[in-house]
Amino acid sequence: MRVLIAGAGAMARKHIEAYRKIEDVEVAGIISRPSPRAISLVKEYEGFRLWEFLEDAVKESKAEILSVCVPTALHPAFVIQGMEWGLHVVTEKPIALTLEEGHRMIEVSRKTGRKFTVVFNRRFNEVWDEAIRRLPSLGSPLVYGVQDIRSVRPKLAMHSRSGNGGPVVDCAVHDFDMLLHLFGKPRSVFATGDIFGSRKPSLAAVTDFAIDTAHITVEFEKAHRAYIFYGWGFPEGSTYWQYREFLGPEGILRLMGEFGEVIEHYRAGGVVETIRGLKENGHERILRLFVDAVRGKREVPITGEEALEATRIALAALGSIETGRVETL
Repeated sequence: MRVLIAGAGAMARKHIEAYRKIEDVEVAGIISRPSPRAISLVKEYEGFRLWEFLEDAVKESKAEILSVCVPTALHPAFVIQGMEWGLHVVTEKPIALTLEEGHRMIEVSRKTGRKFTVVFNRRFNEVWDEAIRRLPSLGSPLVYGVQDIRSVRPKLAMHSRSGNGGPVVDCAVHDFDMLLHLFGKPRSVFATGDIFGSRKPSLAAVTDFAIDTAHITVEFEKAHRAYIFYGWGFPEGSTYWQYREFLGPEGILRLMGEFGEVIEHYRAGGVVETIRGLKENGHERILRLFVDAVRGKREVPITGEEALEATRIALAALGSIETGRVETL
């Protein structure tokens, strides 16, 4: 089974490395402008080709799967064209910048009969498996908390409303996806936000700044709550801090690091258990499941509809920031 990768950045490399671990799967090459980064990436892997246009790559590669690893604004074009030209498509999160675009992608998958999934790799990381296994010991209801604090991001698209949409759309969707998976249906969202990066010299070329600093509260029908803070507009090189935690009547789970590489489990009586060495292997696991789906062995790991629900919460949070009102979901 042959695969095409759209993109030449860090996510493209993650997809390449994941596919190389899957039996009887071969990456044919990448689709990208012939930039120095793209040319260098192709040279790293024996037999890879570089195509500038998707249509040429589809015709010449005999690929069955397309992995879309480009800025979010470009997801709909690559996903829709790929499926219309006969490929099964997996795209990085978020599914799209708007609900309308997401619905269109889902509809094209239905009409063409092509498999389609969205990569929420954190749901498939080994660290999250361990956290989920321990959740029942915390009791109910649960409170989920996030702090994701970073200096301004290296890619301009991450700060652009029309590029990747800022951290609420680009990254908090990971949290929304996990919460939908664990807590069920959300009831409402309220958020406040600011733009901290607008005066940073490194972002001078950005003309449509997205909200880069936001505090989001999500309430769920089963009485669970989430308090989520993202801040991606701090001075260059100043800070990098992430943790996620679940708090319940019977204990606390704290996941430290970008992918929760360390879990701290706080129990009654001052007992603290620390779990280390868990793998950040979500890309390999979800892509392996998608390959199995294409081979007819199972359903896709995450449906387009599931992915769209995470984006729906993100857009509701941005709407709440704009209006100052609670958004009902």
